[in-house]
Amino acid sequence: MKTFRYVAETAFLLLGTIIGSGFISGREIVTFFGKDILPLSLFASALFFLTTWQLLAVGGRYGTLEKGNAALFSKAEKGVNAAVFFCMFAVVSASLAMCDSMFNSLLGIDKRVPAASLVTLALAFVTARRGIDGVKKLNVFLVPVMLTLTLAFLFGRGKFHFGAPSYPSSSNPAGVVFYVGFNMFLSAAVIARAGSGDKKSVLLASAVTAVVTVVLILLVYGAVNYEGVNAAGADLPLFYVFSSSPAMSLAFGAVLYAGALTTVACSYYPLAESVEKKFGKRWGLTLAAGAFLFSRLGVKLIVAYVYPAAGVLGALYFAALFLAEAYKKLKKGNINMRKKNKEKRHGKKEKKKRSEAFRRGLQ
Repeated sequence: MKTFRYVAETAFLLLGTIIGSGFISGREIVTFFGKDILPLSLFASALFFLTTWQLLAVGGRYGTLEKGNAALFSKAEKGVNAAVFFCMFAVVSASLAMCDSMFNSLLGIDKRVPAASLVTLALAFVTARRGIDGVKKLNVFLVPVMLTLTLAFLFGRGKFHFGAPSYPSSSNPAGVVFYVGFNMFLSAAVIARAGSGDKKSVLLASAVTAVVTVVLILLVYGAVNYEGVNAAGADLPLFYVFSSSPAMSLAFGAVLYAGALTTVACSYYPLAESVEKKFGKRWGLTLAAGAFLFSRLGVKLIVAYVYPAAGVLGALYFAALFLAEAYKKLKKGNINMRKKNKEKRHGKKEKKKRSEAFRRGLQ
């Protein structure tokens, strides 16, 4: 029962970090998937499995990503943590800006009136005060609702085309690596905090996340692809697909907002915890104000300049993480081997001494 609870809570947390508003709206799917949809989606699923498993294992071993970075990267630790911090700060700001754009599209609220971003930031601030348990509970509540409504709308409509893309697509494996690296790098700190020393639970949580993710990628792609180039060209492709029904549009708008909220909460929590530990709780408010002010640059500007850099950093980070872990295990294995050999040699010497003493006793 304990394993099931951990797997369920952690899988919802992982899915909450992956299927934000960019994913669930179909925009990321259209951008990074198209040609060769099945092999690319399976490739993405495998990468999501490996990266989430690695982050949960690091968290289970060291407690937090920062401690893991200190143990694995030693002198480069500060630079790595600074890169993680900046990227999480950027995604919080971009998600806040996206909330204002979303409410402008759905309800006609002027983007210059930051009501949606302020409400979202306030909810993330309150959630962060409750620690990792608060973030988990938010995801356990919202992610099943998001998944259920999205799947109900997709299957209720029942129109999919999984063949060649009906829109211009330049998708490739390198783009998928960039996409997964970007997503996981921005979520690394909160995922690591949910880590466990139980290898079986970690593997199960990562596997469930990978399977659900690949199914969603295929379904969202199929629905948008069936609708054609107009849907693929929209800012929110899946919202365009459901726009023929006012009730469905409103309900799916709530799903999109839930996706943005989970993204903000998952990125803001480790940021706030890190800042408040170093500088005190008052700086949590300063961080929130800074993220809000940075969000005023607008989602397009932040995404255009910061997200590509985050994707490259993410891919490099996970490559370095795998190498550092492999080197540490190899080094530990060599130390253990030398220790065993030393004990073996010592045992032989002792045996030889006892044997010689025994022979002298007979004489």
